[in-house]
Amino acid sequence: MMKISNLIYILNPIILGIFFVLLLFSSNLGEIIIPLELFSLILIVTLFEAIIFIILFIIFSDLPKSSILLTIIMFIFLSYGYFYDLFNQIDFLGDIFRHRYLVPLILLFYVFLLFYLRRKDRDLNGLSRIIFLSITCLILINIFQIISFNQKTSSTLTENLNIEYKKSENSPDVFHLVLDMYPTNEILESRFNFNNDKFSEELNLLGFRNEDLKANYIRTMYSLPSTFNMSHFYNSSPDEIIYMKETLKKFHKSVEGQIAKKLGYRVNEISTNDVSGFHSSFLGDFSRVFVRTNLLRVIDDSPIPLHNLWINKNQKYFLENIEKLNDISNDPNKTWTYFYSRPPHPPFIFNENGSKNLNANPYNTFSEDLSDSWTIEEKVNFINQLKYVNKKIIEVIRQILSNSNNVIIIIHSDHGINNMSGTDNLINGKLPKDIYEELFSTISYIYVPNFCTKEIDSINTNINIIPTLLRTCFDINFKNKENLQFWNASNQEEFILIE
Repeated sequence: MMKISNLIYILNPIILGIFFVLLLFSSNLGEIIIPLELFSLILIVTLFEAIIFIILFIIFSDLPKSSILLTIIMFIFLSYGYFYDLFNQIDFLGDIFRHRYLVPLILLFYVFLLFYLRRKDRDLNGLSRIIFLSITCLILINIFQIISFNQKTSSTLTENLNIEYKKSENSPDVFHLVLDMYPTNEILESRFNFNNDKFSEELNLLGFRNEDLKANYIRTMYSLPSTFNMSHFYNSSPDEIIYMKETLKKFHKSVEGQIAKKLGYRVNEISTNDVSGFHSSFLGDFSRVFVRTNLLRVIDDSPIPLHNLWINKNQKYFLENIEKLNDISNDPNKTWTYFYSRPPHPPFIFNENGSKNLNANPYNTFSEDLSDSWTIEEKVNFINQLKYVNKKIIEVIRQILSNSNNVIIIIHSDHGINNMSGTDNLINGKLPKDIYEELFSTISYIYVPNFCTKEIDSINTNINIIPTLLRTCFDINFKNKENLQFWNASNQEEFILIE
């Protein structure tokens, strides 16, 4: 039977790896990270530790020394990104704490520690127990935070809707397509010097109506949930806010999704943010961020394109999801399909002809918390990717309409262009008109069958797309929400009303 001390020696590096994965998970609870991403990352870290453990045991032929050295190695390895960011926030330390200085020092420390432990014979049992208890306590704290967060009740918002849902065999299929960060033709013309009229004309010839709609929020995490839950964040209860955030990656739980089910539809969710399959979870957004918190960040910050692994995933999913739309259009059952595409939003992963464009950094290329204005090259890359998205969307729309005209097709964006003018901040508490147009102006096209009543003029903003269609095409008396628009700083939930 294995001694408890030997078991602790084996467990210490493993639970240290688990702690750092849980730390990142508990720090991002609002991001709705799927369990498969969490477990697959723990598996990767554990296998990585096992390989190093075997190598160290061959060197030392001593379990305690191998365990202690591996624990120290993994602590530095897994915490590197956190300390790097911390020290680089201090002005006078920024020039000192650079990869080119830190990595050689870390390697020298590893070598020194290896030779020191080989020459010294010490009783490491006490130190090992202290490490085990410390890490176990930290893991329990994180587990408590995760459990506490998930125990919060969520209001479904539909519980208070006293609406009679009448099922009909002749109801149209519904396709709700969202293209992230797709601005109006006017913004494309004035800011990118690109004429997008051809795309609009093709949709008009197919029977679409171009709606002059505005976004209600300038960030995806608020704009999309408010749209398909038909509710504002600013006057919702804490439980309702938690619920709406959950629906960002769980459309079937949203008000729109639940109404579709009550109307007899089969609800489909297609998103380029999805991670499908066990192997694909290794390249999810969670593992991408994890890379930035550990020593692998050195590689990712170098010319070696480590981040291309995740860009490849996004390319693959975009094309697969277009094919899924094609397949669903052939489904004889009534379907209500939600389709979200991150392209044309950066990173720029497609050229105009659909070939791979892997030069852009997917982490910081105009993410919503940056303030750098767009360069000429980035504008060109955006337009090239948008052209390819246009082509694929037109193709799939033609396929859908060739199967049946009894469909509702909604094409819109969640928000406009961020950081186009170098800043999206309020100036003296107000948003300049040109910045307002960039942030809130979005693409909006809707196709409806002939039997729908002509009440589309009352939409105005994204939050009222679904209520209007429920009234005009399903005879459901669902009232519009106020067409309010809100600005909020990145990672802050103080919504400032735009007047």
